[in-house]
Amino acid sequence: MIAPWPLDDAEETLPTGALRLADLGFFELGLFRLLGEAGGYWLSRLKVGTTINDAATGDRLDLLAVLRRVPPGATLELAVLLGAKARLVARLLAVGVPQVVADERRRELREDDARKRQRRPPSAARLALADWTLLLTNAPPELLSAEEAPVLMRARWQIERLFELWKRHGRLEESRSRKPWWRVLCEVYAKLLGLVVQHWIFLSGLAFWANPYRSLVKAARTIRQRALALAEALDDPARLSGVLKVIAGYLQRRAAG
Repeated sequence: MIAPWPLDDAEETLPTGALRLADLGFFELGLFRLLGEAGGYWLSRLKVGTTINDAATGDRLDLLAVLRRVPPGATLELAVLLGAKARLVARLLAVGVPQVVADERRRELREDDARKRQRRPPSAARLALADWTLLLTNAPPELLSAEEAPVLMRARWQIERLFELWKRHGRLEESRSRKPWWRVLCEVYAKLLGLVVQHWIFLSGLAFWANPYRSLVKAARTIRQRALALAEALDDPARLSGVLKVIAGYLQRRAAG
């Protein structure tokens, strides 16, 4: 089981053996410890500034110096202790990225700092770390290898894209009513049901998913335009099958790019 969402309460735990994925906004060493003690696993990107110590010696690591000794194309895997006080046992995984990816990361760092009106530009060390994808996990190698971890983190981004599709383009968080208990709540449930049907149609369109340039936004718009035809065919399997075939044809032709 993979849980791609953050836990709202630090006292909540995942089922034993589950893996938690979350972005850096929910990087919390105390929560990581809690999850581990409950028999769960976690995988996260490294938050810059986190104290990292060598698990073998207990000495603080100069991460950038360690990374610069790694041969090009190689993957670093190191047992570490996280936090100056927490000393949380974890695996550090570092994978080098192509130059074009590293340069794009540095550009985004500079732009992000400019938007936040930081007094100082990103440090040289922070910019240098953009050459690597840095991950932390408590999952053992036999359950999550150094090669599998980056793939899994990329999968989290796909889940985030789905949530974004539902919230922004499905307008799940929007309502014109000010009557929360009967109008807004019913509206949310109705939209959720519609989005589940929409996603079910996505999953049934094998030709659509085979296209690497597919656009979920365009596909969702195509389905919404035929929502009435879908609703009218729900009680007639033969008619519903025909409507779905028509939608599948539109998805294949128009949802690319």
